[in-house]
Amino acid sequence: MDRNVKLRLESRIGYVDLVHEMAEGLARRMGFAKSMALNIGLAVREAVINAIKHGNGMDASKEIEVTFEQDDGLFRVRVRDEGSGFDWAHTSNPLERENIFRTSGRGIFFMKHFVDRVQFQRRRGKGTEVVLEKRFEQSGRARRGGEVIKRRKG
Repeated sequence: MDRNVKLRLESRIGYVDLVHEMAEGLARRMGFAKSMALNIGLAVREAVINAIKHGNGMDASKEIEVTFEQDDGLFRVRVRDEGSGFDWAHTSNPLERENIFRTSGRGIFFMKHFVDRVQFQRRRGKGTEVVLEKRFEQSGRARRGGEVIKRRKG
């Protein structure tokens, strides 16, 4: 894999699958196991959905930028939006009784469980950046996030 790959896309939900597949494929090329690459892809997917829906408010005239970086055993993905952003510090816990059956509100929870580090940054006047990092250990095993949510076929 090249050390850096950058995408600039309109804020359209139709691009979510493309970015997910790209993240998963690049993670596999770096050497992550299939299950870990799927987890990384799912974390990136959630970050992209948040950027499109909550960051850019589904405004197709605003873009998202997704950067994939490989740096000395670290796979890093940056997802940037151009919107007013969202308040990541005040998201509800999807495991609390009143939230168990909600159909939304799990994205940040998934991101934090599928990668080693999740960081949110406001970019003054330029939206929000989410940074996802997953460390690759030479033994072929990545740290944490070993549980997989299986993708349904069809």
